[in-house]
Parts: sequence; C-alpha cells; structure tokens
Amino acid sequence: MGLLGRIFGGEGAARAAQQMAEPLDYPADVQLEGDALTLRFLERGDRDAVLAFARGLPAHDLLFLPRDITEPEVIDQWLRDVEEGYYTTVVATLGGRVVGYASVAGDRLDWMRHVAELQVLISEEMRGRRLGRVLTEQAFALAKQRGVQKMVAHMTTDQEAAIRVFARMGFRREGRLRNQVIDRHGALHDLQIMSLDIDRFRME
Repeated sequence: MGLLGRIFGGEGAARAAQQMAEPLDYPADVQLEGDALTLRFLERGDRDAVLAFARGLPAHDLLFLPRDITEPEVIDQWLRDVEEGYYTTVVATLGGRVVGYASVAGDRLDWMRHVAELQVLISEEMRGRRLGRVLTEQAFALAKQRGVQKMVAHMTTDQEAAIRVFARMGFRREGRLRNQVIDRHGALHDLQIMSLDIDRFRME
C-alpha cells in the first residue's frame, strides 16, 4: 500500500472523524487513538525538527514533493516561503517531535494565484491513525480561507494507492508528464497531475 493509502486509514477511521469546515484555532490539541498531538503553524524554530522528520521518511515518499526537504537549505527556503505568504503549513507534533504536516503551496505567478498545491506527509508511526485525514481537511479549510479556488496534487504514476485516495476526495487526472521525476538512484518516473475545485472537496 502506498503513502496516502496508509496515512488515511480504513473505512472505520473515515467514518469516525467529522468533516472540518473551518480551520482550527491554532495551536490546537487533538487526540488520536490515545495520543495527544498539537497542530500549529510552522515556525522558524521548527527547522531542525522538520529536517529530522523528513530524513526519517522512506525515500519514495519524498517523490510527492518538488523539493528535497532532507536538505537544510531547502527547509530554509520553505520557511521563507511561509514568512512571505506563499505557503501555509500546519505541523503536527507529538512529544516535541514533528510527525506530520500539510502545506497549501501557492505560486509566485500572479495569474496562478487562485491555484495551490496540496502536500501532506505523515511519519510511519502515525499512519493509519487519521492524522492524514485531519491535516488534509485543515489544508482545504485554510486554502478556502486564503481564497484558493483550485487545489492540485502531484504523484508518480506508480503510487496507485495515493491516486485512489485522491480520486475518492474528488480529484481528477489533468495530465501525465513522462519521465518528469528522478529519484535518488537516478531512476525516472512519470508524474501524474490531479486537481480539484475547492468547493467540491469531500472526505469519505
């Protein structure tokens, strides 16, 4: 099972959670299967914790992202993007550790200001426990608050479980770019682009 197929959990978990139409009042404490997590906006002081989180992820998971967040300088640019308002990122922490995040990533092009990219990553220990669901719902709520009208998602075409999860949320395929992604070993992967109008978002 691929990344998003693992982080969203099964049908029972999906029925247990309630749709979040509005952003939480951050920082927010949430209980997930006995663990007390804190959801809050990404801050500059999170640099090392985010780097440790990223370096603990399976390499294939990072193909969801356009930048290699295992590199300190990339984290620094991400933090600048947050400060400049191009990214909105919510991190989930457990015992002071970052265990997941969701980003609404905007573009610097004015004619694409209504479009944002959804990025969600969860640590292996927290997958299947509804954290991915909670963060995704928050990402859409925050995107709508920002005036985003369309969300896009990128994944390699071999991440079939992720594609199915996005399809259940209402995302539809917009295109496929051949050999668009190269992994750490130099292997090439086709990139699938999916999109969804914000008002059509749903979680099953």
